[in-house]
Amino acid sequence: GVARILSHEGGVTDIEVLQAALLHDTVEDTDTTPAELEAKFGPTVARIVEEVTDEKSLPKQERKRLQVEHAPHCSRQAKLVKLADKLYNLRDLNRCTPVGWTAQRVQE
Repeated sequence: GVARILSHEGGVTDIEVLQAALLHDTVEDTDTTPAELEAKFGPTVARIVEEVTDEKSLPKQERKRLQVEHAPHCSRQAKLVKLADKLYNLRDLNRCTPVGWTAQRVQE
């Protein structure tokens, strides 16, 4: 979804940005390491993915705080991926709200 937003809505054609968009949650959600990404996709894709990767061991509020603090220092490529990911997540909440979530929680 993130790569689709970038390519279809954002007109992004940079293959490394689109690859990073496809892989953006790989380090967070799997046992894949940045070194493995670099070996398969190159240093630029690995760097972009690292820039948008949160430290999952931290509490959610701390991760969000660090995202805001880190955002101005990210590369343009990482900003594109991060913004498209946020947009996708917001749309997904409206499309299929998780069971048990109140309208207030969705709004927050």
